[in-house]
Amino acid sequence: MTRDEFGDRRRGVGEAHCGAQPAPRPRPVEFQDSIGKELRNLYDDVVAQPVPDRFLKLLNQLETNVLSSAATSSAPRKSE
Repeated sequence: MTRDEFGDRRRGVGEAHCGAQPAPRPRPVEFQDSIGKELRNLYDDVVAQPVPDRFLKLLNQLETNVLSSAATSSAPRKSE
């Protein structure tokens, strides 16, 4: 690899590029456990938040519309 004018490494003209990524280094189990705990805490915090009133209103409207359309579609149709 060569360096460009900013000092960043660049692939040279004659170097092959196969698209392969370097293998990720394994992380210590403690590090992974710590990330897992933080993600669970974040998820628990989000789940514990109340649903905003405007969402509840929209959900109630949707439920009312679904129930009324189900009742309408199950009613017998008149033959012409």
